[in-house]
Amino acid sequence: SSGINAEWPLRPGMLGSLDPLPDGAIDGRELDPVYPEAKLEVVVQTILRVGCKSISHISVALNRFRDLIMAVMPNQDAKVCCLKITFSFFKTNHQLMCIMIEKYLNFQLIEPSCIVSWIFSPYMLPHFDRLYLWQMLDTTIKFCIKRCDRIKVELEKSKVKLNDKKEQEAGAPDPDIAEKRKQLVQAAEEEVDHYVKLLEDAERSQKEVFLIVVQRFIMILTDHIVRSEQESRYTQTLWFRCTRDRLRQTLVKYRREVKRYMVTLQTLLFTPEIEPKILECFTQFKGYIA
Repeated sequence: SSGINAEWPLRPGMLGSLDPLPDGAIDGRELDPVYPEAKLEVVVQTILRVGCKSISHISVALNRFRDLIMAVMPNQDAKVCCLKITFSFFKTNHQLMCIMIEKYLNFQLIEPSCIVSWIFSPYMLPHFDRLYLWQMLDTTIKFCIKRCDRIKVELEKSKVKLNDKKEQEAGAPDPDIAEKRKQLVQAAEEEVDHYVKLLEDAERSQKEVFLIVVQRFIMILTDHIVRSEQESRYTQTLWFRCTRDRLRQTLVKYRREVKRYMVTLQTLLFTPEIEPKILECFTQFKGYIA
């Protein structure tokens, strides 16, 4: 039998056993034809049921069935649906849901941008005044930041290694040794190029996450204001104030990263046309970092 941490490959026929499940509708719900939602729900709930005994059981289950999970999540919509299923499964234990977000990120099952899209989906709006929701957002943002920092460290190490190899090549006593050291230099250069590409991808992903976060904040706050005015309701509700303050907190808490995107934020998102109550958050933030 496989070791406890062994990954089980996707075996022929494994997905075929799920073919009897409908792809059109289930329990009266219309399903997205782009991906088999019924199969996704069965797979995710089964794996969560297997792993829900403890955190270590969850890690083992996700590792073992990673290929199967990826096979039933072919696109972003499916990954957002997976998060909905997981949230419903752990509806009485939000701390475990926070842990699941971390697991999905660490096992590279779901991208940070998908998690942000799910957090700001209409399905989650009633939970905006709950702490666990913002813990999940913090976990996602910190994952992006730590990933960039980690790759930067590895890139610096590879650059030092490359310089050492070049010095050794320059001091080679004979042609044969010089040729071998030249090959080592080429390998070190390839390693540097590899980490440069990884860093570019990680920084691009991090910027995308921050822009999506701010954009979704603006969208839901604007929608709340517009609907409240149309229905002649009080705008400054507790939900609105909590959500707007979370926007402020996010900008201030991650000011080191946000400062790098100030031009993009001001050009594309915090334009003069948006609601003054929302624009005020960005104006205050600019004054804070000035």
